[in-house]
Amino acid sequence: MTAEKLFELACAGETETLRELYHSGQRLDVTYEKFGKEHSLIMGAFRNRQWHTVRWLLGNGAKLTPAEQAEINDRYQEMRLIEEMQENS
Repeated sequence: MTAEKLFELACAGETETLRELYHSGQRLDVTYEKFGKEHSLIMGAFRNRQWHTVRWLLGNGAKLTPAEQAEINDRYQEMRLIEEMQENS
């Protein structure tokens, strides 16, 4: 299966289809290149709010790209600071 099709499945939250493909030997640590950037299946699902699919992908071999990991780290720091600002209000 192409990376593009896998990415579409992740974005749509098609966890069962991804599970079937995974059990038939499909790797999930693939990236899809679009707009000059690499995108992981996890971030495709994450950006489309497919939380169940994100959790399933995390537990079954999908990986973030280094750029996506940096983005998540920044978001985490942002959320921590928001929490601190609320506590100090």
